[in-house]
Amino acid sequence: MNEPCVLLVDAEELVRTPLAQYLRECGYRVLEAIGAEEAQRLLSGGSQIIDIVLADIQTLGDGGFAFAAWVRENRPEIRVLSAGTIAAAARRAGDLCEEEPPIRKPYDHQLVLDRIRRLLAERDRNRN
Repeated sequence: MNEPCVLLVDAEELVRTPLAQYLRECGYRVLEAIGAEEAQRLLSGGSQIIDIVLADIQTLGDGGFAFAAWVRENRPEIRVLSAGTIAAAARRAGDLCEEEPPIRKPYDHQLVLDRIRRLLAERDRNRN
């Protein structure tokens, strides 16, 4: 499969599921995780190529920042997008994620799609 893969980490099923479906309709493979432990298992397994992690830092609680740091340390090739409804938490997560402002919830599906596309394009330019 050549389509990029997004790991969507969000404990809120009613938020996660529609966004996952939208991204699938846009041509992405999407894996879903409800928390940091499940996401780390997916990332550690090695059987899935994952390009982007979109993590709701707020619903992951204190572990959300640790999770973003873990991804940066253990899978530096993966781009991380943070999301959250509390501005202070999102700003703190910005240090661990890509340089654009954090994504606010509820998700604007088109904004998420645009961010993913930009990160993948940047990654591909840096590989050449």
